[in-house]
Amino acid sequence: MYKINKKIKRKIENGLKSLFIFVILILFFGCSGGKNEIENKIYSLDDVVGAGYKIKGDFNTEFPETTIVKWGFYKGREVAVVVYPSTELANTLGKIAGEEQTERIEVVEKNIAHGPKVEKLVCRGHARGGGWTGRHGIKLNLRWNSEDGLGDKFIINKSRFFENQIDVPHGKVCVRREPLYTEFLIHGNLILLVEPLATEDSEETIEFLKELIKAIS
Repeated sequence: MYKINKKIKRKIENGLKSLFIFVILILFFGCSGGKNEIENKIYSLDDVVGAGYKIKGDFNTEFPETTIVKWGFYKGREVAVVVYPSTELANTLGKIAGEEQTERIEVVEKNIAHGPKVEKLVCRGHARGGGWTGRHGIKLNLRWNSEDGLGDKFIINKSRFFENQIDVPHGKVCVRREPLYTEFLIHGNLILLVEPLATEDSEETIEFLKELIKAIS
């Protein structure tokens, strides 16, 4: 009688183990499937606008295979949105585009601290004669009063800006010319790039993008 009970007990234990493994597998694949479903979802620019994003303009840079590219503002901060027709393109060409537009390099020539394909630039850094500090800086495409006979537009040409040593307004020197956008994230078929705040680090900037992604989703 003891041997029979021992066999039954062993079967019960084996059955419980199998059931436990089965439940774990269901939970694992269920969560993974939900994650992939979100990552593979195709979003439109309207989805981003619906999250509170305000479109302001276009890029001059050509982004191959994109559906649309815009820059604008979300909660007072400039954000660029690059839309691809598929998640595959976003994770390949989009990743390259994001890296190119946020590429920061060491200054080796005058005050150039950005990669060759960065379009939106900002002045950051310190200088004895005055400069802009922090990660936010001063955008180089802002409108301001000038004495060059061009009204309130300060026009910057990437090559001639340094040759003529043009100082920016209020006697402050552009110490480092860096990418405006410092971080980017890929979400489905979207590439989202953002300018940082002067008071936050890289992780906090990324958290801001995650908040936007949550609002879009």
